[in-house]
Amino acid sequence: MIYHSFPRASQQDKLERQQVIDGNLPDMETLLSVLPDSAQVRSLSMEMYFDRPVVHFRGKNTPETLYADSLQPVEAINDETIERTAAQWCSSPILRVDSMYKLDQWIPFGRLREEFPIYKYTFADDGRHELYISSKTGRVLQFTDKDQRLWAWLGAIPHWVYFTSLRQNQVAWINFVKWSSGIGCIMCLAGLILSIQLAWRNRHKKLFSPYRKRWFKWHYVSGLIFGIFTITFAFSGMMSLMDIPNWMKKAPKEKQDTSRRIPWGGSEGRFVASAYRLDYRKVLEAVDSVKSIEWATWQKYPYYRLTTDSQTINIDATDTTAIRIFLLTEDMVRKEAVKMYGDSIPYKLDLLTEYDQDYYGRKKDRTQLPVYRIIVDDEMHTRHYYQPETLMQRRVDDDGRLRRLLYSGLHSLNIKFLTDRPVLWNIVMYTLLLGGTFLSLTGVVLSIKWIIRKANRFFKQKV
Repeated sequence: MIYHSFPRASQQDKLERQQVIDGNLPDMETLLSVLPDSAQVRSLSMEMYFDRPVVHFRGKNTPETLYADSLQPVEAINDETIERTAAQWCSSPILRVDSMYKLDQWIPFGRLREEFPIYKYTFADDGRHELYISSKTGRVLQFTDKDQRLWAWLGAIPHWVYFTSLRQNQVAWINFVKWSSGIGCIMCLAGLILSIQLAWRNRHKKLFSPYRKRWFKWHYVSGLIFGIFTITFAFSGMMSLMDIPNWMKKAPKEKQDTSRRIPWGGSEGRFVASAYRLDYRKVLEAVDSVKSIEWATWQKYPYYRLTTDSQTINIDATDTTAIRIFLLTEDMVRKEAVKMYGDSIPYKLDLLTEYDQDYYGRKKDRTQLPVYRIIVDDEMHTRHYYQPETLMQRRVDDDGRLRRLLYSGLHSLNIKFLTDRPVLWNIVMYTLLLGGTFLSLTGVVLSIKWIIRKANRFFKQKV
């Protein structure tokens, strides 16, 4: 699970197969001329659809998707577009195409029923790639190879209980994971209490273990050493699908829904076309290999969000003299703080150049520095973080800290002391995983032996 998760067609995979924006692009006035007077645009974006640029409108009374070069609607999904999509993802010969009306192991999520029929392409290549495409939208829903499927069976599927018959029912799956992990906590706790009682009773005998039989001995010893970690692992797994109980929350009840939220991404304001004074076509000419462009805003400040294969770049849309990176300034962040708290609650704004106890990342995805930090003088010890270049926002308070500890802290060792030391993180994680595995294995062996003994006695009595 550390190295191989459940396979999916990620956004990065889709970007790599998408063409760079090119073609005869209209100016902004022409682009918006197709909108009716009643249209209320919330967002606007552009990308390539096969060989032609398309523009996506989101809002009230707006067309959804148009070809940018002709401003004509994109044709409905058909067999030809499905086949062209499949060819983008794998160039190997197609072995078989199935029309699916039931979910299977690699698309087990109930929400995907809306995409039926789903076309499953099986390719005749060494990787045995399989591709799932929606007949409704033409979207790629899943893309796997034989190695990903093997690792998923060894890790993600049993770990997350991603069996199709269960996972397609979201409510049943959540309840099963919560109850099974809760029962696991009780079992482990009972075993740990019994082992501690035995250790206390035999404390004067200087025995390594009160048991002489091998499997009993090793289960007892591994339970004493790794029992508490097995409990916390099962408990944190349960917390992955549960909110912390109300009695543990510090925020007032009427504020609990928002106090624990940790938003990411830039703040969005109302779309105003005239604010984008810099011609988007000049931006596309200046930046290489742009796969998508979005007309975005941070509060009232407009900018272009450009996505390439390797990064996301934000360009100031108000500067017509130069192509300039859009950055958050101290003044912009301070205005945000005034908007949130006014003069009612004291706060302090500083520029953080080193990670603190609330702002850090796991070993593979370290958050960026520097970052603006707002320290709020309230009972929740609230902190706000704003990354100037990526526009990332994070809000942390006492409830959020507790939530993180009970889930990712206990389950993934997402603790700053360890994430700052990747080698130590690996040593601790592998030690606990191996110890917990051995404890579970000895427990399974003892259970099987007990069942065999009971079965033998039962059949002897029958004879």
